[in-house]
Amino acid sequence: MKIISVAFFVLFTTYLSFGQLLPHKQAYPLNVKQLHSGHSLTDPLFSDGHLRHLVGNILGGPVANIGKSTIPGSSMKHRWENQPLWGEPSARHAIANWELLSITEGVPLSYEGGSTTRSYLDRIQEQKQYLSLFVNNAWNNGNNRNGAPTLLWTTWTGIDKINSNGPWRQMLDLQGAEWERMQDYANANKPTAATPVFIIPGHKMMARLYDDIQLGKVPGITNINQFFLDAIHTNSLGNYAITMIHYACIYNKSPVGLTNNLFASSNTSPIPSIALATYLQTMIWEVVTSYPRTGISNNPILSVLPEGSTKENFIIYPNPVNNIVHLDKNIIDKNTQIRIYDTLGKLMYSGNELSIDVSQFPSGLYLLKYKTVIVKIVKQ
Repeated sequence: MKIISVAFFVLFTTYLSFGQLLPHKQAYPLNVKQLHSGHSLTDPLFSDGHLRHLVGNILGGPVANIGKSTIPGSSMKHRWENQPLWGEPSARHAIANWELLSITEGVPLSYEGGSTTRSYLDRIQEQKQYLSLFVNNAWNNGNNRNGAPTLLWTTWTGIDKINSNGPWRQMLDLQGAEWERMQDYANANKPTAATPVFIIPGHKMMARLYDDIQLGKVPGITNINQFFLDAIHTNSLGNYAITMIHYACIYNKSPVGLTNNLFASSNTSPIPSIALATYLQTMIWEVVTSYPRTGISNNPILSVLPEGSTKENFIIYPNPVNNIVHLDKNIIDKNTQIRIYDTLGKLMYSGNELSIDVSQFPSGLYLLKYKTVIVKIVKQ
């Protein structure tokens, strides 16, 4: 937790994108009871034993606390209406036994601008609605009715012309925007006390991986196809990356330094070289901590902003400001420091005055921090 400038950029991006702060995501413990609802792009966490082997056999956590609830090729609507296969727990009906839900939508994702047919537009709305149903059900009934938060695992489309609905790299961004709209819809319609939905950004990971391959930055890799078994499913190298990003987004921990071998000794599938594993770990942590929708940051200032923190009832005026910004004296503890930072993380003011002179600040955006509240100030 050292890079203040990047995290401040992230926070300002969050303000500009959503109009409000997305709070810092809670770091879940290694023994959190987590249920993963999805399809064949969820299965890599289990089919090779990647996440279970990492948590249980390498890190010493309980393997039984990582549950699988998948149906091949399924949408969230299908999983809402049907039981998973092979006796796996239902992410709808058995959620009381789980403390965390990770869920994804079927592929290819429908997105705004993809088609104007009524059925396609209905599908876009359906994706949002069923995510919201799962989110609210998990919060109302999960963890023995104590509330289970939800993470949204975002994925990709096919890498070939037959299985893709557009140029693959471009589709990652187009569909990525739709994943974000799904997140926004679920957060706008969740119970007031519910933890916000955060994203596990598979689409961002693949976009960065693709771009870095084009730049020759990925050790031993010259084509994105080297991470895939076929047009849509990842091979053992891609599965490794999937495990690393889930590790980062569930536990709020950098995967840098984890082993490059996530297989049991009997498995003969290819493993990433140490150089490739280090690249993937580093790249994924950069993606996760630079994307505000994960709720994860390297910045200790943001890390003290807990889920549920708000700037409601915190009054500053005028804003935008030219010279003096005033704080409501009824809510300020004079024994607590007020700090103002610029977008690079530079401390511009520290004190406990109720009227702060910002006339010498360059025009732009600033953050005022008081206890766990962070408020945007616009200096004209």
